[in-house]
Amino acid sequence: MTLVSAVFLSACVTSHNTDVTSSSRVKGHAPGDHVNKVLVIALVDQPNIRTAVEGRLVAALQERKVEATASLPVLGADYGKGKDRKEMAADIAARGYESALVVTLIDVKEEMHYTQGGMNYAPDIAVQGAMGQTFYVRQSAVYEPGYFSNDKKYFLESNLYQLDPEKLLWSAKTTTVNPADLEAGTTGVAKAVVDRMAKDDMI
Repeated sequence: MTLVSAVFLSACVTSHNTDVTSSSRVKGHAPGDHVNKVLVIALVDQPNIRTAVEGRLVAALQERKVEATASLPVLGADYGKGKDRKEMAADIAARGYESALVVTLIDVKEEMHYTQGGMNYAPDIAVQGAMGQTFYVRQSAVYEPGYFSNDKKYFLESNLYQLDPEKLLWSAKTTTVNPADLEAGTTGVAKAVVDRMAKDDMI
């Protein structure tokens, strides 16, 4: 399994898991200058993962009235092999697209954390005797030991390109922590990326 195909295959616990750590847009962006006819390209080598990533992003864009299409059915799994990089933008533009959103996994890191143990105190129940006296017995002390836990973090980059003429319009970096499964991971990425595109006035 390659680094890229590993992106959402960890068995972890979090569902809302992606944060945008940075984003920037091209200088001179005019307010309201939004992209449309976007081809979504996930640079993932396994078709099922690529389909999931692209599908979630397409759905999130379409919810915001952006005309978006997944690239796998359009370009095929082997697009790019043997092609001049300078020709790709022109080729995709010739297919009727104005822009391309390219998502790439750039790193995976695993971090270990230690949670300190401690004493938790809970008062005992009050007891009433026959004479109406209330007695409070000692508080119970419960010790909870410390423990180690692992976090797996996935760092992705999303670049939005204008195709004709080719230029980078917008870029963002996201961090996804402990996705519960493929659906949770891809949904979290799609929501974070598309919400930030809207916030940055790209859609």
